[in-house]
Amino acid sequence: MLLGKIQSGKTRAFLGIIAAAFDRGFDVAVVLTKGTRTLSQQTVSRIQKDFQTFRAGEELEVYDIMAVPDLSAWEIDEQKLIFVAKKEANNMKRLLKLFRETHPALLSKHVLIVDDEADFGGIRFTKKKGEPDIEQGRIAGRIDELRRELTGCAFLQVTATPYSLYLQPEDYPIQPGANFTFEPKRPAFTKLVPIHSGYVGGDHYFGEHTEDEAEYYLWHPIEDNELLALRKEDRRRVKKEQALTHANIAGIRHALITFVTATAIRRLQQKTAGQRPDRYSMIVHVETSRTAHAWQHTVVGELIESMQEALAQGSPIFSELVNAAIDDLARSLKSGGRQMPDRKTILAEVRDFFLKGAVATEKVNSDNEVQKLLDENAELKLRTPCNVFIGGQILDRGITVPHLISFYYGRSPKRMQQDTVLQHARMYGARPRDDLAVTRFYTTAHNFQALRAIHQFDSALRHAFETGAHDRGVAFMVKDSSNRVIPCAPNKILVSDIVALKPGGAHLPVGFQTRARSTLAPIMQKLEKLIPIQKLDSGRPISIPTETAIKIIDLIEGCYEFEPGYGFDWEACRAAIEYFSKIASPPANRGSCLILGGTNRRLSRQRAGGRFSDAPHTMQDRATVRSIVGHQPILVLSHQEGREVDGWRDVPFWWPVLFAPAESAPSIFASTMRDNSVEEDNEDE
Repeated sequence: MLLGKIQSGKTRAFLGIIAAAFDRGFDVAVVLTKGTRTLSQQTVSRIQKDFQTFRAGEELEVYDIMAVPDLSAWEIDEQKLIFVAKKEANNMKRLLKLFRETHPALLSKHVLIVDDEADFGGIRFTKKKGEPDIEQGRIAGRIDELRRELTGCAFLQVTATPYSLYLQPEDYPIQPGANFTFEPKRPAFTKLVPIHSGYVGGDHYFGEHTEDEAEYYLWHPIEDNELLALRKEDRRRVKKEQALTHANIAGIRHALITFVTATAIRRLQQKTAGQRPDRYSMIVHVETSRTAHAWQHTVVGELIESMQEALAQGSPIFSELVNAAIDDLARSLKSGGRQMPDRKTILAEVRDFFLKGAVATEKVNSDNEVQKLLDENAELKLRTPCNVFIGGQILDRGITVPHLISFYYGRSPKRMQQDTVLQHARMYGARPRDDLAVTRFYTTAHNFQALRAIHQFDSALRHAFETGAHDRGVAFMVKDSSNRVIPCAPNKILVSDIVALKPGGAHLPVGFQTRARSTLAPIMQKLEKLIPIQKLDSGRPISIPTETAIKIIDLIEGCYEFEPGYGFDWEACRAAIEYFSKIASPPANRGSCLILGGTNRRLSRQRAGGRFSDAPHTMQDRATVRSIVGHQPILVLSHQEGREVDGWRDVPFWWPVLFAPAESAPSIFASTMRDNSVEEDNEDE
């Protein structure tokens, strides 16, 4: 297994491995790509370019499996060969035929198979409704056939989303009558792709950041109603004549204008520095249907036309909208210590972009459409200073979108699939810090929280791989019908319903308002009897029984009302406390939980810019937590005064933060198990 991150240079890494394999006696490399023509073409172009010196020296040649000529004996015996095949039925049949029938001499060669995006197609099982047998996916079966035919074969899996590969059981129970032979694909070893200093990923978008960091301003919330308005044409929701003012499309309007303004700022900065100005891109990824893409393309087009009309008519709305975008971007530029060009100069540049047609839009929802948009490197070509790409799954994996500084994301599946959703993150990759300072990510609060949970899950598992803790296991826990915390199989849980905690990781409620004083008063009285308040302000951790910690969480649960899109898995929190204190701890330490915190704190409900506060624990609390080495869970309890001036209801309350023990295994807690009566076929996904 070659384990990288999304857009982190995995292709360059496995091409280096192919080169090293050829130096060590391998004769042939087979590169399997995700089943899109675009990604296959991009891979072929990349390999041809990187190995050009050896191709010119007649040492090596690269072929798309669908365009392999009748190879001569000299080509087979005297050259190294690289075949690129899509993980698609016809490509895989052609690949097997090449080895079995057309050129059987290849079967005796030393072959390296590189399965790029290995979780896609390489591991898959289907169960047809009403039939007892489990079938291996067709593509996975074809890969196994090729591996069995070859006399000397090495199999390298390459991915950033390895969960279907790592979290499979050690032994597959083969039911009587099952009609496949499964070749084990659980990685024998793992090598990590080094992450370069310019990489921007999940930690930047979903980690903990403060207002003095540019990353804090990346996320811009949008309303759920707006996504409904963009899913299908409805002129009652979206009127062309109100494009610059209607609340139903406020988010995408802000996204477009801020993107154009950010492009103007970056190009002005580059010109000032004596650099050639770059062209920039924005992605709108809301739905997979073509009718939805057509409607979104219409809406974005009408926004551009309305800005042009506002300029022609001398309407003040143009300057108002651009100035709002400048104010937004100024916050992240200032926090990053970067110079903001003169406001009048920015306005003039944005004006020129709209008047001169420098804001271009393209629908990208099929292979044929993508082919027309690729440059000589098989990347999406940026034809103007501002390029807006509107599309669905074709933008998910592998396609490189250069200079991406705006991502409007509206996909909100009821059951988020970890591997698929992470691959939507086209904004990850090598991004200059100067670009990051003007980058924005637009999605709903619900989507953001789900994506953050997925990022935490990814981080917990990756931490296990990086530290070697994976060999000791990753804990998957759920509460059974008797309310006991028990282990469960990874395939029994839904990623959208989990809480992931890596060692030292935090879990806390965010995005809530307290209930009325009449509700909180009796709860606070009960909490005062359970929490040793006088000892809490000492700054030293206090040990309390596990049952007491769970009672505290039970009572605090009744104190909050969550805003739309926000929530907290109280059941998973209780399960985590119980697991860490009663199951994972050494016998001598079982049955207790550490608490610390403080009283009379005054944290505002919302931070600068309108985001909800998410750090009730102080720097001193964090330092104390980091200093605790052991297996016990740590519950930080912050007594907030809840003042009205701070956005609360003028009533005190307790705000909990649960920290996983420093010496724990990465742990995944699920409040419910998946319903196995519902079978899904995600081959196209």
